[in-house]
Amino acid sequence: MRPRTKALVAAGSGIAVGLGGLAFTALPAGADDDPVLPTIDAEQLVTSALEATPPAFDGVAEVSNELGLPAVPGADALDFDSVRVFHDGAQAARVQVERPTSELTFVKNTDEAWAYDSQENRARHLTWDDADLAAARAQAEKQAGKHAAAQGHAEARMADPSQAATEIIEHLRPTSDIVVDGTARVADRAAYELVLTPKPSEKTLLREITVAIDEQTRVPLRFDVYANGRSEPVLSLGFTEFEVGAQDAGLFEFTPPAGAKVETTDAGDVAKAHGEHAGQAGEPGSPGEGLMTVGDGWDAVLVGKVPADALGRDLAGTGSDGGAAGSEGFLGGADSAGGEQDVAGLLAQIGQPVSGDFGSGSYVRIAVGGAIVTDDGQFAAGAVPRQVLVDALDQQ
Repeated sequence: MRPRTKALVAAGSGIAVGLGGLAFTALPAGADDDPVLPTIDAEQLVTSALEATPPAFDGVAEVSNELGLPAVPGADALDFDSVRVFHDGAQAARVQVERPTSELTFVKNTDEAWAYDSQENRARHLTWDDADLAAARAQAEKQAGKHAAAQGHAEARMADPSQAATEIIEHLRPTSDIVVDGTARVADRAAYELVLTPKPSEKTLLREITVAIDEQTRVPLRFDVYANGRSEPVLSLGFTEFEVGAQDAGLFEFTPPAGAKVETTDAGDVAKAHGEHAGQAGEPGSPGEGLMTVGDGWDAVLVGKVPADALGRDLAGTGSDGGAAGSEGFLGGADSAGGEQDVAGLLAQIGQPVSGDFGSGSYVRIAVGGAIVTDDGQFAAGAVPRQVLVDALDQQ
């Protein structure tokens, strides 16, 4: 069966987030179309890709998703039609994610960022000055980008193939064997094929990740994620269109529609608050807060706490106020639920019982890993065997 092709934002599902946000590509061109390019060493290609400054461009990206996520609220955060990406060649960017009935819009410029959900008519607005930005960056390094995830901007990065692939290369580089394996043509542009394979010491269910890197700009154009025992990628994200050129400055400004609910946050206040509460668990219902990573590289496991009201989410996909459950991972927050069967009950049905020093819970397997949700609302997720998830929870 031909894989369903959709655009992706890796959010809303603890399982998807636990995969380190591995997002993904347009199908590669045939071998007969592979361009002839100058030979380049793998380390040179990696270094040039990580150091490259993306030019101003406009691109359209698509995803092929064969993860096999269970039908639980939040999993439909992977259900999109297309992604449009704009960069100004400096600091500004715009990412528009098309869903079947709505659109997510992310806009970032030199002193503010917006995340807007048209279905909810709701936006998050992050502002900063130079001092705030320095403090926020320092805090983000300590907190592994938690605030960005809470604000929805992690989704924007993962929907943009150039950003997603760059972050994955940087994250997996120390624990990978890396080679250049030929060339490809992506979005009608000549590219090198970089292949990252986990070192033998890594405990992962993934076999390799291939990244197509533009020969001229060194911007990653697509990447494919392969699982052990599978010949086709389980996740692929990449540009189908990629045009280099100046962009309209108006694209990088955002005004919320009339009547939109707007929550504004100052980056300096966030950094200060994180500093005051370092090491403490996040507040209930705050996605991104209280998250931590156990391990690193390919076998990293994301551990956190599921908001109590999310465990009571009803399976019709709405909370008591009618809000769509599928958007919760985008803007955060949680509505109380009143369904007859909650997520915890569904997990008990589709998952396998699991226990350890942490207590007991349910394990749900997908194509490239899985997640454990404990009876008391903790979770661990990653592209790793079940025992690695158990060990991560036992360390808490």
